[in-house]
Amino acid sequence: MEQTHSKKLYILQNRIFTYVLAVILLLVTSPAMEIYAKSVHVLQTASTSASVPKKACWISFLDIEELLQDKTEKDFTTKVSEMYDTIAEYGMNTVIVHVRALGDAMYPSHYYPWATYFSSDRSDPGYDPLKIMIQLAHTKKLQFEAWINPYRLSRDSKSTASFKATPYHALFLPFTIEYKAPSGQTCLALDPAKQETIDLIINGVREIVSTYDVDGIHFDDYFYVSGMADQLDVASRKTNVNLLVSQVYKTIKSIKPNCTFGISPAGNPDNARSQGADIDTWLSTTGYIDYIMPQIYWTDIYMTKGTAKHMFTDRCKAWVALNKQDLPIYVGLALYQVGTNSKTDLGWATSDNNLAYQYITAKQLGCDGYALFRYQWLEKDIAAKELDYLKKY
Repeated sequence: MEQTHSKKLYILQNRIFTYVLAVILLLVTSPAMEIYAKSVHVLQTASTSASVPKKACWISFLDIEELLQDKTEKDFTTKVSEMYDTIAEYGMNTVIVHVRALGDAMYPSHYYPWATYFSSDRSDPGYDPLKIMIQLAHTKKLQFEAWINPYRLSRDSKSTASFKATPYHALFLPFTIEYKAPSGQTCLALDPAKQETIDLIINGVREIVSTYDVDGIHFDDYFYVSGMADQLDVASRKTNVNLLVSQVYKTIKSIKPNCTFGISPAGNPDNARSQGADIDTWLSTTGYIDYIMPQIYWTDIYMTKGTAKHMFTDRCKAWVALNKQDLPIYVGLALYQVGTNSKTDLGWATSDNNLAYQYITAKQLGCDGYALFRYQWLEKDIAAKELDYLKKY
C-alpha cells in the first residue's frame, strides 16, 4: 500500500510541475500542426520530485556491430566508456544493452554461440565484454539492463545461414521454426509452444542473472512475428508467451529479487496483443513483469485521412488505462526518427522538440520515464537539438 501511495504521489507531483507547460504547448497553439512549429521552444522547469525517473538508452546489436565489433579489449573498453559518457551527458541514467539478439550471446555462454555482431566469426575474443560493460556502467553511475530477444534466432537469409553453420542449429532444431518473413527472407525462431524453448531461454536468463551484476532483464517486442506461425490464434500465442514470461519473472526473483524484469512491446496495444504479448494480464496481475516500456514511435501530428491525430498522446493514454497494477510505465521514444520526412508522421520534420514534448506529455499522463532508440543517433548532428531540449527534463 505504501508503494502504491508513493507512486500516486509521484504522479501527482509530476503533473503539477508539467501542467502549465502542457497547457502552453497544447492550448496556446492551434491547430495541432502549430504545436510543432520550428519556433516553439520548450520551457525549462525543475522537478519537485525526489524520485529519479528512468532515462534510458537502448544500445542495439546494430550499434554494437557498427561501433564495437572485433575490437581488442583495450579498444572495446575505451569506446564503451566514451558511449557511456555521451549517454550521461544527455542526462540519462540507464543503458539497455543487447546481449542476445539472434540466438547468441555477447558473453561466454554455456547455451548460445558468440554473437556475430560482436565477434564476426563467432570466435572467443579472449575477454568478457559483458563484464566490462556492466563494471563501466556502474562506475559511471548508470544502471545496466541486459536486453534479450528470447525467440529470434535469425532475421534474414544471411543470418539464417550463419546460425545454421553453428552446432547449435542441430541442438535447437527439434524446437525451431523456419519461416518466410514478409520480405521473402528465410528466418529462424524458437517455437514458443515447446517446453524445450522455455527451458533454453530460462537457462540463458539464469546464466546472466547468476553470473553478472545486472540491474534488470529486458525483452522487446519480438514474440510471434509475421510469418512465424500465422495459423496460430491470438489466445494460443498469449498462452505460450505467458508461460515463458511468468517463469522468467520467477527465475529472476529467485536469484536476485531486486533485479527488474521489463518488456517493451509494440506501441499499438492491438498489434502487441496480436503478437502474443498479453499486456492486459501483465498490467493487471502480479508475477509477470516489473515495468512496461511500450514503443510509442509516433508524433502528435500523425495524418489519417487528411486529419492530424494526436497519435503519441492517444497511445500513452491507452497504455496508462491498461495499467491496473500501477506498475511503472516508461515510454520508448523514436530518437532514430528525428528530422525524417514522412508523408504520414509530420512532426519529425516540422519540429526539433518532439522528444521533450513527448516526455512532458507522458509524465503529465502518469508515465515514469523514457528510453531512446537507439544509441548511434546520440552521435548524429541531426539529433542534437532534440537531445538538448530533452535533457532539460
